[in-house]
Amino acid sequence: MTNLKSPKVLVVDDDEDACYLLQVALTTAGFQVITAENGRDTLAVLETERPDIILLDLNLPDIDGIALCRRIHDCYAALPPPILMITGTKDDRLVNEAFEAQVTDFITKPVNFTILKNRIKRILREQETLKKLETVNLKLTKISQTDSLTNLANRHHFQIIFFQEWARSIREQQSLGLLLCDLDAFKQYNDHYGHLSGDACLQQFAAILKASVNRITDLVARFGGEEFIILLPNTDTSGIRKIDNRLRQQLADAAILHGNSRVDKLLTYSAGGIAIIPHQNLLPNDLIGLADRALYKAKANGRNCTVMASGTAGSS
Repeated sequence: MTNLKSPKVLVVDDDEDACYLLQVALTTAGFQVITAENGRDTLAVLETERPDIILLDLNLPDIDGIALCRRIHDCYAALPPPILMITGTKDDRLVNEAFEAQVTDFITKPVNFTILKNRIKRILREQETLKKLETVNLKLTKISQTDSLTNLANRHHFQIIFFQEWARSIREQQSLGLLLCDLDAFKQYNDHYGHLSGDACLQQFAAILKASVNRITDLVARFGGEEFIILLPNTDTSGIRKIDNRLRQQLADAAILHGNSRVDKLLTYSAGGIAIIPHQNLLPNDLIGLADRALYKAKANGRNCTVMASGTAGSS
């Protein structure tokens, strides 16, 4: 967050007198000032400092201001600091080139310090607004991708990632795994304990699901109601069984009471799994359909078990 009471300005100018006057004027106006004489020094400063704005002379001895502007933007993966370029040029071609290099604005020589001070303040206000908008957009993106109850990925986000992994698995001819889980007798759980306790149970199971996977590429999502799905790229049938066994052990260790359960009055789940190497003649939703039919068989087999659908499994 930019500290608007004392923003940090990096002044880049090889003219000692001009640099000194800028430093005095900006310090008097309440800014923190750091300086650099050339492009090399500027890049060195940026390794340890994060200025709120850079005041950059167009003409430098080792690298021109436009090229340095590009280098500065390359230094930042996130939002780079705004760059206010000082120039005496009236060459429209250079001005256009500078804007293409993402210079924020210009101020002309000789510098009017009152205009400079107010222009810096305006740019910093705009930058602060951009940061706030970026934060809001990130939050909105997360909300749009997340199930509000369990904080897992929602079904919509799962579908997006699933289709991406499907296409990648076709290209690389790698096995893609799914494990579709459904809590056993969950309607009876809600009837017995109430919906608030049911929500808490879903949250607890979601946390156990998330703890059962450990690769960044694995995705756990709430598929709907008490149904959850795990996407497992580069995973074969044996890999899915390992995840399933770990999940069952963690759920048993949690010992979530379920008065209507057939198994020691504890919460259990049924699951359908599948792992295949996708191909052009198979649609992504076909894989979900196969996992769903396997889940149905697990329910028919008495619940608290996992059925693996048949498929051509690749290697993990």
